[in-house]
Amino acid sequence: MTLRTLCGIACLAAAAPLAAPAEGSGSPAHAVAKPAAAQAAAPSAGGAPAVVPRSLELPKGKLFVTDPVPDVELFATGDVIGYIDTCGCKLQPAGGISRRSWLVGEAHGAFPGVPFALLDTGNFTDVPTAAGDVRTRTLLESMVKLGYGAVGIGERDLDLGYDDFKKKIEGIDMPFVSTNIVTQGTTEPVFPPYAIVEADGRHGKVRIGVLSVVRYNPLWQKAGPAGTNLAIASPQAMIERYVPDLRGKADVIVLLAGIPKVDAPDLARSLTGVDLMLDAYGGEFSTVQEKAGSTPLVYLGNQGKRVAENRILLDGSKHPADIVTYMHFLTSAYPDDPATKTLVDGINAKISPTTADAPKKAVISIPGTEKN
Repeated sequence: MTLRTLCGIACLAAAAPLAAPAEGSGSPAHAVAKPAAAQAAAPSAGGAPAVVPRSLELPKGKLFVTDPVPDVELFATGDVIGYIDTCGCKLQPAGGISRRSWLVGEAHGAFPGVPFALLDTGNFTDVPTAAGDVRTRTLLESMVKLGYGAVGIGERDLDLGYDDFKKKIEGIDMPFVSTNIVTQGTTEPVFPPYAIVEADGRHGKVRIGVLSVVRYNPLWQKAGPAGTNLAIASPQAMIERYVPDLRGKADVIVLLAGIPKVDAPDLARSLTGVDLMLDAYGGEFSTVQEKAGSTPLVYLGNQGKRVAENRILLDGSKHPADIVTYMHFLTSAYPDDPATKTLVDGINAKISPTTADAPKKAVISIPGTEKN
């Protein structure tokens, strides 16, 4: 039984109790529909009306709506782990870069002149086999074509160390970011600690600052460059270190994260100056608007099954005044982009499901033992 088969079985077992109703189960026709705004419920004990969180689901039967028109359209994915096609789940196979491509294309057609940004939290790497490497490469190249502006570096992406990671992304024209993966024994980031994504639109240029963190794990280490080791520093400390610098360079600051849901709200609550936190870990996904303290927090799911569409409305200073999020669950109701579908089908045809590739071995550098 292959690792991807096991992953598919786990997906089926884990997704069933979590799955939200499938968005867009009807016609893909457009409609102008307002988001499910927070509504007044029965008065609380203090007399003030309770607030019902805004749902992230699209109106029934719709795959895309055109209201509100955003000042910035931000799509986010994460923890895709090499899935270029659907997840293969028995009940409701979802995901795939061809459906993702269709969705992004619809948004571009609906919102001419609106700045777009696409971000991914990382853990994009498939299993470490020859077939897995092909899927990883195909996924990254497809993300470049879609226009991804920045990608986080996840723990999984570094399983085989720094040199393997650099080989994996060679020739891929996207910024890869990690704020808290550092050289062991220091707090110096090994990769760029943030990126600034610039997007031109009807209100001029909008600058999006992007940070990326993984969960703190003092036992984690991987081979780094030039005989060093990689380690993980405190997410909060590293975010606090770079936000002030980034605030002067960006209109909107987004934090990409690979943090367990049990820890993510505490981290979000501790942040100052971060406008949106996008988290992908363990398959958790949001169904309603969430905030931890003043920080909006969206859980993205995994395996590419869901895409968070974040419509950012700016104030007069080009800082976020509101963020309306729709969670697209990419079931078969979503059409495929034909060119991307042809590409994926061709890749799948070349990869034999019976190929028993031996996994590559992880590498940990031991200082003082490296060869000259």
